[in-house]
Amino acid sequence: MVNYPISFKSNSEASSEDNKWSLETGEGLKTSMSVPEEFNGDEEHPSPEDLFSASIQTCMLATFKTVAERKGLIYEKLEVEAKINLDRGEDSRPVMKNGKVHIDVIGIENTEKAKNVAQAAEKNCFIHNSVKTDVKTEFKFTE
Repeated sequence: MVNYPISFKSNSEASSEDNKWSLETGEGLKTSMSVPEEFNGDEEHPSPEDLFSASIQTCMLATFKTVAERKGLIYEKLEVEAKINLDRGEDSRPVMKNGKVHIDVIGIENTEKAKNVAQAAEKNCFIHNSVKTDVKTEFKFTE
């Protein structure tokens, strides 16, 4: 049983002379960050936009794995890709407007069960459900 609320913490440090900054999560991930190359950042470091896309993508993966385990779905592996589009919103400010998460479920034994797990994963991915961005999820099932 999960006890709510749960808190997640991260820390950053930035100097005025550098266009990148540090990021450390409560779980021990340490990296350097930068704004995207399109905004005069660099391509060597992840951007907040990269992590936004990655958080939706990995939440879908984690939720699928959790539901699949609970429902006894047997599969070989998941291959997941996300593409989130930054565009101008109605007020002309940039927003993460829309995107797609594509999930290949490979080596399944029961396609119907896999489809049910996919529906439950999409319904229960709490990061996906927490953002305004219009994200479509697409599943492909292979035996």
